[in-house]
Amino acid sequence: MPVRNLQQAGQHADYDRLLDALCREWQHPDPGAIEPVILEERDGAGRLMHFYVVWDEWGELDAVERSAMIMDAANQRYGATGTGNVTIAMGLTKAEADRLRIKY
Repeated sequence: MPVRNLQQAGQHADYDRLLDALCREWQHPDPGAIEPVILEERDGAGRLMHFYVVWDEWGELDAVERSAMIMDAANQRYGATGTGNVTIAMGLTKAEADRLRIKY
């Protein structure tokens, strides 16, 4: 089986706007907001391990760009040392999260 490098498309035109919105919600959650839903999973020692963000607004972004945006926002929220153990940063639409049976 061949091994290939993952090619990332160019940055989406709405990347900065969506990143700003994700950062604002993560740093100052709006109890009345429906999305984005930010799910954090920690290990037994309390370290952050996985992030899942459910948000229909980024349906046009590819999976790599969504993950990059999540990590950019997480680093702003927790700093690089707080996110150093993160192994999954998955951005999903509601339909994608439902298909994967991710409860939110």
